[in-house]
Amino acid sequence: MLDPVTLAVLKGRLEQIADEMDATLYRSAFNPIIAEAHDACHGIYDAVSGATLVQGKSGLPVFVGAMAFAVKAAIRAASERGGMVDGDVALQRSV
Repeated sequence: MLDPVTLAVLKGRLEQIADEMDATLYRSAFNPIIAEAHDACHGIYDAVSGATLVQGKSGLPVFVGAMAFAVKAAIRAASERGGMVDGDVALQRSV
């Protein structure tokens, strides 16, 4: 079990990582919908359960619910193929 100070530091760092993911995508996106409207969402999820651990603050909230289902579906699909290994990446594309 973590002490409250360590937990607060880790929480803050995970939030910062998700926000950096947002900022990196928005700066590098060629699509103006993503670059200017910030029509995207990032988060860090549990590798086993797919539960949301932290999400970026500048993405659209509408994606938050969909991302949890997408992550769980990616974990399920990967487990049917033997599981994910180091270097695997799963991307969700909205239509």
